[in-house]
Amino acid sequence: MQEQRQIQRQKLTPAPAPTCRIFFDELLKSDCFVGEHGETHLVTPTCARCNRLFGVGEIKEVEKRGNITKIKISDPTATFGIYTDKALLNLKPKEYLAFVAYLRPRLRAYAHAGKNKGRGKGKAVLTLVEEAGVVDENVRSNWILNTGRRTMERIEELRKALLEKQRKEFSESTWKQAKQAKQAKQAMEHYAIDDDKLNYWQGRTIDAVKDVWQRHGKTAKEMVLDILEPGVSGKSSVERIKLTEELKKRGLMEEWIEEVIDELIIEGRCYEPEVGMLKVVEE
Repeated sequence: MQEQRQIQRQKLTPAPAPTCRIFFDELLKSDCFVGEHGETHLVTPTCARCNRLFGVGEIKEVEKRGNITKIKISDPTATFGIYTDKALLNLKPKEYLAFVAYLRPRLRAYAHAGKNKGRGKGKAVLTLVEEAGVVDENVRSNWILNTGRRTMERIEELRKALLEKQRKEFSESTWKQAKQAKQAKQAMEHYAIDDDKLNYWQGRTIDAVKDVWQRHGKTAKEMVLDILEPGVSGKSSVERIKLTEELKKRGLMEEWIEEVIDELIIEGRCYEPEVGMLKVVEE
C-alpha cells in the first residue's frame, strides 16, 4: 500500500542528471540521499550519484497490485523490486527487462544524508519505472560489463581519495569537479568507507562480470572470426574500422571489441597484415 500511495503522489519530471549504472546489490545497500537544486539524489557506497537508474535484469516475478505492477528483477548480484503504473503487457519470468527508473527515498526519514544511518538497509530506495521493455541476452551482457567497468572506475577514484584522506591531503584536486569531491566525502563518511569495504565491492564486481565475460567473450570472438572469414567478407582482409562497425550493429560495445580483437591476435587466430587491417590465420 505504501508503494501505491507514493507512486500515485509522485510527480515525475525529467531530471538533468544522466542515468547511472550500478549493480542491484549496491542499490540495496544504499541509503544516503542528498538534495540538490530541488532534486533528490542517491549517493551509493562506491560514490555513484543517482537520480535515475538504467538497469537490465532477469524477470523473476510479476505481481499486479491494483493499478501498480511490482516486478522482481535480478542481476548477478541481487534481486529487488521495481514498481510501475504503466501498462507492460505479457511480461514473463526469465525474460530480460531493460528499464529507466527514478530513485526516491522510500521514507521521509531518508530524505537527508546521515539520518537513520545503518537502519533500513535494502528498504531505503523506491524504484519507480519511467520506461521499460524486453531485450535480448546481448543487451543484458553489455549492461553487466559496462556497469562493472564504471563501478571499478569509481572504486579506484575512492581508493585515491581514501589515501589522500589518510595522509590528510584530501582535496578537490583528486576529482574532476568540486561536486564530485563533495559527494566523495559524503559517501566516505556516511558508509564509513575503508579498504576492506572497497575490497568487498571490488570482489562483488569481479564476480558479477566474470561469468558473463567468459561467455560473452567467446561469443564475441566467434563473431569476429566469422566476419574475417574470406568467404563471408569477400576479401582476404578486413578494415578494423569496418569490423568494429559491423560488431556494434550486432550488439557489442566498442570498448570491448578492441579487447576481443587483441585477445585473438595474442592467441594467434588473426593478425594485422598491414596497419588498420585484420586477417584470419589460416589453419
